[in-house]
Amino acid sequence: MQIEIMDRIAFSVVRKTCVKELLKVHPEWDGRAITRNAKPRFKKMLQETPSIGSHRQNCMKMNLTGGAVWFSIYEAVEELYGRMTDELYSQMCNATYAIPLMVRKFRNMQFFSPEFQEKYARRIDKANRFKSEYNWTSDYGKGAPDFSTMRFTTCGLCALAKRTGHMDILPIMCRTDYTVASMIGANLHRNKTLATGDPVCDYLYTRPGSEIENQWQAEHPKGTFNSK
Repeated sequence: MQIEIMDRIAFSVVRKTCVKELLKVHPEWDGRAITRNAKPRFKKMLQETPSIGSHRQNCMKMNLTGGAVWFSIYEAVEELYGRMTDELYSQMCNATYAIPLMVRKFRNMQFFSPEFQEKYARRIDKANRFKSEYNWTSDYGKGAPDFSTMRFTTCGLCALAKRTGHMDILPIMCRTDYTVASMIGANLHRNKTLATGDPVCDYLYTRPGSEIENQWQAEHPKGTFNSK
């Protein structure tokens, strides 16, 4: 695919936050060296990936771009300092959502409003037009004002992880979905992911305190499936 200006911006912003988080734990590491090593890897990953439309055309493309940033930094650290621990990789990925732009985006999102869900359903329908293993095939269910569902049968990050040899760390990235859910004021319940070998990713987002949330909790006394 052709690299867009949004891809370059995403690399610059996300890379800065990720490297800063890594240096908190390993101040002896060279952040500039990590960036120099990661940047060409990021470009190569995207250039070797078939197009799934532009960021304007496909709302899911940023997931692929962001994943490529994370993978490229992981590879850079591995070459320079050895394999990053799963704990540190998780910390790095989650730190991405502390970027002020991300915080404002998710905290101001009216996730359970009918207006948001109607708009998001149209965006998903538009994204589904791109048929590629590097895209997300999504089935979105509206349930305003208390819930929504999402079901994926293909995942662009799974395809990228398989090609680049990173299926082992992909589940760590998937678990950041719980971080996002908490930021938008939702509870996420999920017990299947493509990253862990299931045939689908199944999401149920519920509004805290809603009837459907209380019903789910009553039926699942051990709580949410936060390992998936």
